[in-house]
Amino acid sequence: MRRFTADATRDLTIENLGDYVHGVLVALAVRADLAGLSSPWQDLLARCDAHDARKRAARRGLNGARVAYAFHHAEFANTVKKLSSETYHLAGKDVRAEPYVSFFGAVKVAEIQRFGLLKATAYGRSTVELEAPVLSALTSESAKDLVRSLLAELHTATAALEEAGRVREDAASELTGLDIGRRLLVRQTLDLVAQTEVGILTRYQGRRDLVDAILALTNTPATKRSRPNGVEASDEGT
Repeated sequence: MRRFTADATRDLTIENLGDYVHGVLVALAVRADLAGLSSPWQDLLARCDAHDARKRAARRGLNGARVAYAFHHAEFANTVKKLSSETYHLAGKDVRAEPYVSFFGAVKVAEIQRFGLLKATAYGRSTVELEAPVLSALTSESAKDLVRSLLAELHTATAALEEAGRVREDAASELTGLDIGRRLLVRQTLDLVAQTEVGILTRYQGRRDLVDAILALTNTPATKRSRPNGVEASDEGT
């Protein structure tokens, strides 16, 4: 019998914890004289279900934030590509001439498009700040207007990417933080298991088999499951 111990439940998911608590309630209901032990388990199940709902919402929020970030990163990369193409032609296709050299003289466009959040936003902000010196190096008013327009687009794309990154990090932190609540519920369950074991043995002295039948982890899905190729896959901990 797998007992509900700290070691056995270290990585127990909140979903499986709720299943375990529900199973204990079903087992206690089999004997009418054990019904008095059910109340704290019912309260615990409600807390597990509420935590499970928060986890699902947080996980969905993180998934959405990741999708939004990917979208804004694609928009940023496309804006950089447009800036490169337009300024390359303004520079007479000379990579050493303005305005191209100021924006792409030290780093290649393909590299910028692969930048992560911190490098991408740093590049976007620093490039927008080059507007004044670049414009002063240009003589054509039409070229200046185009550069202003391109940098305005880059500013917008950079700000949107930065905000999307912040939302993604906040969502990831929220989901990770829920694991603290899960571990607290596991500890509370451990305490309740001990109390319930005493309650069962008080009514049925020496009936360790009855304790195991009610409190063992028999009906709880394993926290690790084997895939067809034999590789073990772990459930999420939160």
